[in-house]
Amino acid sequence: MKKFVFPIFIFSALLVVAQNKSTMETRALMQNYSKAGNTMEMSESLLNRLPVKESANGLCIGVVAKTNKSFDEKELLSKGIKVTSRVADITVMRVPIDKLKVLETARGIEAFSVSHRVAPMMDNTRFDTHTDSVQDGVGVPMPFNGEGVLIGITDWGFDYRHPNLNTKARPRILRAWDQFKLSGPAPSGFDYGTEYSTYDELKAANGDTSCLYGYATHGTHVAGICAGNGTSSGHAKGQAPGANFLLGTWHLDEASWLDQVAWMYGVAKEEGKRLVINSSWGMYTFSTLDGTSLLSQAINSYSDSGVVFVTSGGNNGDEKFHIRHVFDNADTLASIATYYSSGIGQGLIYWGEPENNEGHGNFKAGFALIDKQSNALVSCSPFYSTSDEIDFLESSVVVGTDTIHYDVMTESANPFDGRPHVLLNVSKTNTYNLVMLCLADSGTIVNIWNMTNLENKAGNMGCEFKNTSYFSGVSGDANYGIGEPACAEKTISVAAHQADRMNNEIFMAGDIAYFSSYGPTLDGRTKPEISAPGYNVVSSISSWSDELSSYNPVYETLSGGRRYIWSTMSGTSMSSPAVTGIVALMLQANPNLTVDQIRDIIFSTARNDDKTGALRANDSISVRWGYGKIDALKAVNAAYDRLSVNQAPEITPRLIVFPNPATNAVTLRTGTNKPLLAEIYSVDGRKISQLTVSSEATLDVSGMSKGVYFVRVCDKNNTRTAKLVVGK
Repeated sequence: MKKFVFPIFIFSALLVVAQNKSTMETRALMQNYSKAGNTMEMSESLLNRLPVKESANGLCIGVVAKTNKSFDEKELLSKGIKVTSRVADITVMRVPIDKLKVLETARGIEAFSVSHRVAPMMDNTRFDTHTDSVQDGVGVPMPFNGEGVLIGITDWGFDYRHPNLNTKARPRILRAWDQFKLSGPAPSGFDYGTEYSTYDELKAANGDTSCLYGYATHGTHVAGICAGNGTSSGHAKGQAPGANFLLGTWHLDEASWLDQVAWMYGVAKEEGKRLVINSSWGMYTFSTLDGTSLLSQAINSYSDSGVVFVTSGGNNGDEKFHIRHVFDNADTLASIATYYSSGIGQGLIYWGEPENNEGHGNFKAGFALIDKQSNALVSCSPFYSTSDEIDFLESSVVVGTDTIHYDVMTESANPFDGRPHVLLNVSKTNTYNLVMLCLADSGTIVNIWNMTNLENKAGNMGCEFKNTSYFSGVSGDANYGIGEPACAEKTISVAAHQADRMNNEIFMAGDIAYFSSYGPTLDGRTKPEISAPGYNVVSSISSWSDELSSYNPVYETLSGGRRYIWSTMSGTSMSSPAVTGIVALMLQANPNLTVDQIRDIIFSTARNDDKTGALRANDSISVRWGYGKIDALKAVNAAYDRLSVNQAPEITPRLIVFPNPATNAVTLRTGTNKPLLAEIYSVDGRKISQLTVSSEATLDVSGMSKGVYFVRVCDKNNTRTAKLVVGK
């Protein structure tokens, strides 16, 4: 078997550099503009990859910065740089490309990064999550439907007229901001996009504007899961059908998203209502993946102000797209980085550990090409070191008549987490296998991901790392699959599973969805944290979608002479809004909950079964399930139970006993998570049995004689009784 030996580079003397103020992709844009002299001569590859937009001041890009008290907004405005929103010490700006260098020396800016393109993550949900019981008032103090709560959806592809989201008789969309719509008026405090604030304005607009994904439907489907009205016959109802929507169509980058969050937060304060924001999108390529990015810091700041963030955990659970490697002596890391069939190339993402006392940290990255037929090495790129601080380098490898283009950026210490970092993009070739290569000193740890680059420059799909016998390589794994913003500390990161269901009166527990991403985060925190149904979920489809004909209707209706349909989609994009809707129910039950309390309630009341394993019983959390399956019944009860005596309304929850009659087992629901003593009496007053119930408990009645019994639950304030019939 052939072997190819690379010289081992011993990093005995690492280049010492000052901590960077900007990220390497920011420096790449600045360096490329400086080298080209004008935007016309800049790298097309770089401009296409970053969300650069035309403006009155020329080509501009969103920038997110960490600022301090000496930051002077007016000073930057005089240079054509506009601040669009702020939260705590995170400031969002729109900056002409030729003015990016101004930020390097501007007062009060500690670190900054240009924005990057992002991409979306792709009738049993209510049954699985027990939301149907919450909406019906079964096992809870009263029915809850999310009334009085605002649900913000940051997405694309909204149908403002779909009856699942908005009707004249029952307008649900409070406001919408379409950042792509140029006609205005923009929301107060912003100078771009168009805000709609009445039903008539929304009806006249029909839906949001075509963007990178054309006339899409993702947002309409997500919103329907959160809080859809359902069909006229009651099917496919959302989790919180009493809540109101704030719909945000945004410019596909972090800066624009943070502007949407600032707008939603402002509306919520104006309305005096609690806000939960759903984000069914994710990114890997430019995120630090460890919760230190400025976006993650902004999420944490808004969370401390009461905004709840719920995020899809990712759809790369079925791809072995990651490698974690601890280097040894004479160790060369190699693996075939497979291409995505519809992609234009691969992005190889390398993250190391901050340099330790022994000097380990920096590493070198490169790639090789081997012939698919003969398995022979045909070319190898140079190795690029993180210590070289390469802002942006474009090059190519020529093999025969084939030219394989690539570009690379490196940094020895990222400004937010101090980690060495390489991004290597290689164009697709159908003739050769792409081999990822990495070299480092013994003891150095490097994590590497293989991500596809799509034609629209917004891919977040992982591709497999495969062993290569030529290089004695390694295979990949599916671990560390949590991207941005799911890796933020205070966002609720959601996995996906197949919904539990009843099949011929037999309960079938749903297993984890094959695509649901594994944790942990790069810094070792266990995410995702909770799971919800995300496989073949039925919800509304935009009637304006370019791909409407590709969806098979599960339900459909005519309204105003227009046809509207409901169909299925799968992904953590679908499980995240299920949790978002439940948060709205919790906030209706108790508007005083902090974000930390909401997180604690959801995680501590998670439901475990034979699919999840006994996570709560073992005081553990899974890199796939989190704490288990979300349970709306227990979560809402726990939220209500935290109300003070003065805050809680005078309500005595019903004692629910089902099935009734029962032959084998009966379930008791008390309407509170507080432990209560439940007693079973015969008709002549004899106590048959007793048990402690916290919200819900199952009692075996198979050994009891046929007849009528009474179930009694007592607490300090009252006694509740329900009749139970044993035997049919």
